[in-house]
Amino acid sequence: MAQHWPSIQSFFQPDGTKTRKADVLACGDGFTTEEVDAVLHPTGRSWNPRQEYTERNIGDLVPGLGRTTFTGRVVNLFEIQTHSKMPRAAKGFTRVILKDDTGALVGKETERRTQVKLWFANAAYQLCLGQLCTVHATYIANADITNPATAAAPLMVSIFPERDSSCHFMIKYGANDTGVLCKTPLGHHEGQPLAGLMTLQNFIEGGYEVAMPRILVCVKSIGARKKFINKNNQSNEKVDVGIFDDTAEASLVLWGSIGVSVAPWQASQTVLLLTSPSIKLGRRAQLSITSTTHVDVDPKINDAVWLRKIAQRLTRRECVNPRVEEGVFDLETVVGSEIRTLFTLADLDEFARAAPGEKFTGFLSVIILELNLVSLYRRSRLFCTECCGIPIYTNTPQTTTCPNCTPSSPTLSFSLNPKIVGPLIDETGTLAPGKTVWTGNAWRELFGGQVSEEMEGQGELDKECEERLKKLEQRIVFGRVTLVFGWQEEVAGGRVVVLGVRA
Repeated sequence: MAQHWPSIQSFFQPDGTKTRKADVLACGDGFTTEEVDAVLHPTGRSWNPRQEYTERNIGDLVPGLGRTTFTGRVVNLFEIQTHSKMPRAAKGFTRVILKDDTGALVGKETERRTQVKLWFANAAYQLCLGQLCTVHATYIANADITNPATAAAPLMVSIFPERDSSCHFMIKYGANDTGVLCKTPLGHHEGQPLAGLMTLQNFIEGGYEVAMPRILVCVKSIGARKKFINKNNQSNEKVDVGIFDDTAEASLVLWGSIGVSVAPWQASQTVLLLTSPSIKLGRRAQLSITSTTHVDVDPKINDAVWLRKIAQRLTRRECVNPRVEEGVFDLETVVGSEIRTLFTLADLDEFARAAPGEKFTGFLSVIILELNLVSLYRRSRLFCTECCGIPIYTNTPQTTTCPNCTPSSPTLSFSLNPKIVGPLIDETGTLAPGKTVWTGNAWRELFGGQVSEEMEGQGELDKECEERLKKLEQRIVFGRVTLVFGWQEEVAGGRVVVLGVRA
């Protein structure tokens, strides 16, 4: 029988335990969870600079080498994808234009904006218009001003934070952004009108041909994000934002990555200052953002506060005939004063914008273009009031009651409908119907007699009363009158209160 020699395996006795595949996978690859997360999510990792960086305003930046840090608001951005097979190559970059508050302090206006070319590989920078960002860079270069895409900012900073540890891009969220820094538009000086600012209606009618036109609009509605496939079989997103001011309405079209900026915007609350937007005329004007457009979100100017108040006032139903309490304006003091100020409608608008919290009185010399006595009488709307949250109109105020109140409720107090008086104009502007509130004394002085005797009918329509109202219209319309007025923002919903009438 042949002898069996021991094998090498016989010298190694098994330990009785079997290594499982799950145990091998649990050992990891030698990197901690923090190290893996820092590579996969580079924007969320903490950054501790090894050297000091000089903090400067954007207006003080100088091209050249040097470790510099600056802070600004995003006023424009767009993302460009690049195609490279290199494993450590960038997958694209985001061109961001930043501005700060130095626009109202020193230097030339064209030297207070800078663009940041933010390269990325695995990072996902959730950039939005109006965000406060801080940049740490080691080199600042001059931009190619011959390129329309870069002409909006003469300085350029190109950083790649994922590959260069000496550069950093930080977005400030929540408590780090108080909403106060870098909110002043470029070229703005307190107490002076903003250069190039025009109404939306003027911009649509040809103002877009002016160099650096500016419009101040409020967000009216925000549409859903829609996806489209272009000719290159690439998907793109589009968001339609309804905008308006006190003169017109339009739509703002946002394409691509800039569409995520609408997430924090609120209708009738968010105000946008658009500089050099593109426009497409049609049934409804469409505005869009180009490479040279700047968008200031909620700028820190008085006109933005005024427009926001108008927008919020439109969201709630106005009282058809607001009351003016006794003692708010003193007619005798205004008429008997040694200094009597004659305002134009343009002066009135300017005073109301400049000092919205002040109360002032004066005189207005206007022409009454239209009176609606007969038309409102035929519709039984000469007198009006409001009760239980609903407007009530009538031609017989003595016998009209509220349909929702009990018979024992107090008698309603009616007054003449403010829309009896049509447009009021002077050499500088116009007041639309219903934008004035007339006191009882003002109505008597306008019509030259007891209002109740001239206006009230007898239940059904009366031909004689209608003829008297028609003659009253013909006597007053197209005549120039001097109105004694008072204005205060909290009184009568911000309308002009007419205290008296002088021929």
